Amino acid sequence: MKTVIQKIVVAGLVAHQGKILIIQRSSDDDVFPNLWELPSGKREFFERSEDAAVREVKEETGIDVKTVMPVSVFEFKVEKPNEIRDATQISFLVKPIGKPKVKLSNEHQSFTWITENELNTFNLSSETRDTISKAFKLLKQ
Repeated sequence: MKTVIQKIVVAGLVAHQGKILIIQRSSDDDVFPNLWELPSGKREFFERSEDAAVREVKEETGIDVKTVMPVSVFEFKVEKPNEIRDATQISFLVKPIGKPKVKLSNEHQSFTWITENELNTFNLSSETRDTISKAFKLLKQ
């Protein structure tokens, strides 16, 4: 029987000039290779979710951000040979501090800023696509 591990993932929807930043996982990643996603990662023990989102965006994109508001919460499962990860992702709308200049970490191979019209042209999970769609609706308000 596989071990089940629960984890909390936080993501940042980096919004700038009407576009949202997405990043592409490395092609040699063992989980979801080449998938486009939001800058995201595991919340550390006792870390505030907002702080974790700010940290993960900085680690994965080099951009300093501040949180605006939570946008969505969804669950997903990752099956590995010896474990199953039961993950909950909390996604926050974040704004860059200053002019954003992307410098990717080695976990990702590419990035792009997308408009709402481009949402369906990228290989995103349905949950991530829905989350980005919600963020665009909030940005229009």
